[in-house]
Amino acid sequence: MRSEAMPAPDRSERVGALIDRVMGSGLSKGLNANQRATVAWHAANGDRERSHTTRVFLKKPRVDGADPIICVYVDNHSFLTDLNANKDLYLSRLANWGFYVSGIEFGVDRAAHRTSKGGARKAGAKAKRAATPRLSAEQERYVQELVSKVPDSLKESISKAITASLLADGEK
Repeated sequence: MRSEAMPAPDRSERVGALIDRVMGSGLSKGLNANQRATVAWHAANGDRERSHTTRVFLKKPRVDGADPIICVYVDNHSFLTDLNANKDLYLSRLANWGFYVSGIEFGVDRAAHRTSKGGARKAGAKAKRAATPRLSAEQERYVQELVSKVPDSLKESISKAITASLLADGEK
């Protein structure tokens, strides 16, 4: 007697076959090889890899008749070190997804590295300073009253802490 409460046996399926069945192979017909490589890289990996990746493209293989080499550029050197340490893992993820390459090369995208260190951070800091809320005059008097009996060497740090606490309470 079969019970409906018993789960059906787990039927494993390759990720590439499942995605092909869901999305259809017709979707990839309009993409060039580099675009398919980008889709494969983003699909085969997680959020961390996707957030640091700036460019993906294919390079000719070193040996005629072999699969191409995928080149992945990221935004910083520390993440590049992580990727290089796990090359085999990324090759197997791509193969499991159904995208076969003969090798994988990682590099730092210097243009993205300069952008993240330069104007984008400075603009973000200016916007943050402009949006910083201020204490009301009554709150400032309250802070001055609280720190009036504190030694001078501690007044500044304690008033900053109280101010931050009041501003945090005001945002809630």
